[in-house]
Amino acid sequence: MIIDSILELGVEERLNTLHPEIREKVANSGTVTRLLEDLIKPLFEQLKENKVGGLQLGSEGITGTDAAARIHALKIYINNTWVFSIEFKHDLLLTFSARDKVHNLFPGYALFLSDPEIENKGDHFISPFSEELWDKFRVLLLNKKSLSTDMDKNSPILDIIENAMKTEAINSPLNQILFGPPGTGKTYHAIEAAVKAVDPDFYSALNIDERIGASNVQRTELSKKYAQLCSEGRIRFVTFHQSYGYEEFVEGLKAEATPDNQIAYKVSNGIFKSICDAALRSEPVFNSDINSAGKVWKLSIEGAHQNPAKTYCLENNIAAIGWGMTGDLSSPIRNDYFNAEGKNNQNSLNYFSQDMKEGDLVVCIDSKTSVEAVGVVAGPYRYVDGGLPTRGDYNHQLPVNWLAKGFSVDFKELNENTQFNLPTCYPLSRLSVSDVLTHLKAHGVNIERVQSESVGFHSQNYALIIDEINRGNISKIFGELITLIEPSKRRGAKEQLDVTLPYSGQSFSVPDNLFIIGTMNTADRSLAMMDTALRRRFDFKEMMPKPELFKNRKVKGIDLTRLLETLNRRIEVLYDREHTLGHAFFFPVYDEENEDQAFIELQQAFKNKIIPLLEEYFYEDWNKIRLVLGDSQKSEQHLRFLSKQEDLYADLFGSEHGLDLYEDKKVTYSVKPFAKGSVWDDPAAYIAMYKMSVSEPSES
Repeated sequence: MIIDSILELGVEERLNTLHPEIREKVANSGTVTRLLEDLIKPLFEQLKENKVGGLQLGSEGITGTDAAARIHALKIYINNTWVFSIEFKHDLLLTFSARDKVHNLFPGYALFLSDPEIENKGDHFISPFSEELWDKFRVLLLNKKSLSTDMDKNSPILDIIENAMKTEAINSPLNQILFGPPGTGKTYHAIEAAVKAVDPDFYSALNIDERIGASNVQRTELSKKYAQLCSEGRIRFVTFHQSYGYEEFVEGLKAEATPDNQIAYKVSNGIFKSICDAALRSEPVFNSDINSAGKVWKLSIEGAHQNPAKTYCLENNIAAIGWGMTGDLSSPIRNDYFNAEGKNNQNSLNYFSQDMKEGDLVVCIDSKTSVEAVGVVAGPYRYVDGGLPTRGDYNHQLPVNWLAKGFSVDFKELNENTQFNLPTCYPLSRLSVSDVLTHLKAHGVNIERVQSESVGFHSQNYALIIDEINRGNISKIFGELITLIEPSKRRGAKEQLDVTLPYSGQSFSVPDNLFIIGTMNTADRSLAMMDTALRRRFDFKEMMPKPELFKNRKVKGIDLTRLLETLNRRIEVLYDREHTLGHAFFFPVYDEENEDQAFIELQQAFKNKIIPLLEEYFYEDWNKIRLVLGDSQKSEQHLRFLSKQEDLYADLFGSEHGLDLYEDKKVTYSVKPFAKGSVWDDPAAYIAMYKMSVSEPSES
């Protein structure tokens, strides 16, 4: 058979998963058999020639299990890491791993996955099988060495990969979900991800090694910063559950008692709308070119209509007004022409020449209520002989760096429902610099993106952590807003979308300085069952158990790394990898320096966490729990954690019980008591879980 032919090459069978069920399915499919013969076997041969190790072929489940019955896939491992699968239940598909390890093994992997034929499913990538795609993938696998070491350092491919890796390291995705089995540190890392997103400069200064994580000192600083940002309202936390809904998350009606003891209903904002509003109103952070405490000036250049003078000013970074016959206004002396002008004109001239200071903000109007350009005063007033090319009397000029232009944004509501006044130039006393820039940004004028590097602002970042995001009804909670969280649909984006909220009637969109970080326990609900709308809009980061973090530390001779590895390998075979045990279960043991106390922590972890979790996973199928704990391989009864009891039906009900059963007895298992001197108090019993032969301690 072709599977055996591949194994004869020296390819290892993965965890005994090439069971009769999968072999029969392969044998019954001529297409799959030919694919293995013509493509997969030659691939393994060439990988062996290249001295690539850790080659494995496997599937899922073990003989007789539900997984074995339903699976129609072969999984290929390189360097003991799952790289891709061949699925053949209906159509022939290629499934590619999304794990970081694979990206590290094959530096060109990210570029390959960008192929438009390959669909991102969050925790994996998938594509219909084609010879063209297979050829690209095969070249990638077989040219690993040249890609990683021998490729020309000036190669554009390496530049793309390097830039992508740098971008990923620096930038946080707007929407991300940390997913994995229980105890893998999802909430723990969500705190780090939130601080990184909200204050990237602080996070960068900590210089955390992404591979090994934060040290104790770095973690302390992260926790302090997290607490500070939470107190400022820039990071907020919510947990989804089955009864959580739109009214709690976005907005709803809240009943309140009036002074005359009547019931009134008030629109109440939920946590999502509240943090969106806060992010939108966030105080901009300015550099030295814009004075955040400066004034805002209204300016009309030859009227609100389009005209050559205005066009020239906006294109040449100046502001100019007329009445040139007043002469230079730098001196306090005013001539007869100035004194003959009306009060409004005199005030405009004095404001323009005396009061507008470097760093102040200028808005150029295009109607009685709207603005078409915004700029910052960049230097002192000057009187220019000859004026503008189109208006010789526009001698009064100021250098103004026009940050954005060519838009039309209404300011009436922001200006307390008041139109702009008639004078050419005057201060808008109702508005602050922050008000203007935030208002413009809210209407799609993102000054940060169009200005020069030396001028402007950026809004403070905000983050919403949604714990257990998969436990809520996404359609019920997000409602019509699910589309708005996409980066391309956020406020200020090219495809910005706004919706009218059902209770308040307000126009609403999601700001682009709000980061959404979700956590998802894959043991609670399979990733495959997740709402498709959510899967498409979030980046997924897998958080799997990391036994290597324990560095093979031993407690009473018990190797914590090997213990967790063995338990998880068995769970993966009997159930799946989404229900493995996280390293957090053993961290109290690892962190405890006193060995006696560490052993007590290990016993408590099994008693209060691991055994109850296994009962839930296997629905009290104690035989599988026995297999996970390794009792089936312990010859010594006193090292087994479960006690076995056999009850003959004849003894229980008599020889004429009439039960139509295949067996004549009932076998049951139960956990031995957690007591002093019990098996749970014997280190040898734990060692025997991963070590088949344990030397008994000699009796003294």
